[in-house]
Amino acid sequence: MNHFLCFRLHGALASWGDIAVGERRPSTPHPSRSAVLGLMAGALGIRRDDADAWTELDRDIGFASRTDAPGELLLDFHTAQGPDEKLLRAQAGAARKAGALWHRPATRRAELAFGRQALSTMLSSRQYRVDAAWTVALWLRSDGSRWSLEQLANALRRPHFVPYLGRKSCPFDIPMEPQLVVAPDPIAAMASAAFHTNGLLEAVLSGGKGKATVQWEGAWPGLEPSQTSRRRDRVLNRARWQFTERDEHQKGWSAPEGDRHVPQQG
Repeated sequence: MNHFLCFRLHGALASWGDIAVGERRPSTPHPSRSAVLGLMAGALGIRRDDADAWTELDRDIGFASRTDAPGELLLDFHTAQGPDEKLLRAQAGAARKAGALWHRPATRRAELAFGRQALSTMLSSRQYRVDAAWTVALWLRSDGSRWSLEQLANALRRPHFVPYLGRKSCPFDIPMEPQLVVAPDPIAAMASAAFHTNGLLEAVLSGGKGKATVQWEGAWPGLEPSQTSRRRDRVLNRARWQFTERDEHQKGWSAPEGDRHVPQQG
């Protein structure tokens, strides 16, 4: 038997970034490995430029998820305006050389103080998942990890940085309810996890009836995928937004008999 950390993800909006080219910012139907590790890193207080800690997280933690309700796809035409990045980098460099304090503009008023000619506008088309729900299972790949599953669970209960569902504009609307589960594999672990928010999400979970899927990585005895795909969501360098590929296995999922709160396959 193996030990797993299970928790739930739900909010009015979520966005799990995929490969983004130009103005298009898509979202995958289920959480990416990099997004969940980012959630875990934020809970632990790990910053994006802490390369050693990110390397350990990626090396030590295994990841699986279950799509309990896929929700609906929302497309947002997004407009953002602010000072040109080259100008900000030049100001930051000049401040470092002079030994002066410098910070990015924190308010719209501070941005407008740069003047119209210094402002640049970015247009993008962004995808979100509306009222979807997922269950996540994490496990440690070795005994030499810096963190135990209990420490990871405690970090999710009292996160250092505010957690969100892929983007800062996508807050949680229920507790994650992290819990330790002993099971033969991550799919069984997620099936064994008990969440007190089932009643609150009954309408959401019922809307996902017949659409539940499970996704996992690695080989597990008795788990045979219906398909395996390549995903570019394994972190190489978080500060530089560099990612590499991994294999992700997937199949449909049916809840244990008598569980009325989790979607059943038809």
